Amino acid sequence: MKQERGLSRRLRRERRRVALRSTLVQAVWNYDSLQGIGFGWAILPGLARIRPDPGERAERLLAHLGTFNANPYLAPIAMGVALRLEEEIARGAAGAERRLARLLHALRGSLGAIGDDLFWSACRPALGLAAVVAALATGSVWPAIVYVLVWNALAQGVRLAGVRAGFAAGAAVVRVLQDPFWAKAARMARAAGIFAAGAGLGMGAGLAVLGGGGLAGGAVFLAIVGWLWLAGTQIGARGPALSPALAFLAVAALLGAIFHLSQGALP
Repeated sequence: MKQERGLSRRLRRERRRVALRSTLVQAVWNYDSLQGIGFGWAILPGLARIRPDPGERAERLLAHLGTFNANPYLAPIAMGVALRLEEEIARGAAGAERRLARLLHALRGSLGAIGDDLFWSACRPALGLAAVVAALATGSVWPAIVYVLVWNALAQGVRLAGVRAGFAAGAAVVRVLQDPFWAKAARMARAAGIFAAGAGLGMGAGLAVLGGGGLAGGAVFLAIVGWLWLAGTQIGARGPALSPALAFLAVAALLGAIFHLSQGALP
């Protein structure tokens, strides 16, 4: 963060422009270069600073229009790395072009695996299920609107942070990818998604049982699902399995709640 605050206004604006352009990295996806054209277009603001001469800039841009493919939310890390290495190439550093080509090739698989696990398998399902639960509970369209706003704010924040981290790390970007933050974030998001799935199932069952007056039933199901989730993650994480007696009591409580609520809903 100190390095970022120390940057000039022009460089901070450049980072933001690259991050914003990376939103369209898949806009011209094709089977020849995959995301290559979008990648080259996204880093143009940085190339314009590094290579003021249009001819030289076009030559270096051509080097970035080859095959590239990664998770679109983590691709900006590779963009930051590319701009850092482009500065070294412009200064005439020996072997910088070969290092850049090898790094971009290696980052394709790494950024794809980490990003797919974090965003497609964890964050998006968790947020989507949370929005479903909120919509069932409130009967409003606002959870869907909030979901879209939160998801895009998260995605754009990750893109901007990715450009900064990639540029700061340069050829040492492997340290960024080895940070345990990625695994922890994915694990927490998956846990939240599992809880939201259980809550959604309980809320749906509560609505079905009470036939329109299901908010109270949904709250009961939510409490039971939450208790089971905490028991499974906290007790299970410490070694011993969930006690059969506790599991039986939980099922009994669930069935009792269904019977009680359904009786109360009858005319």
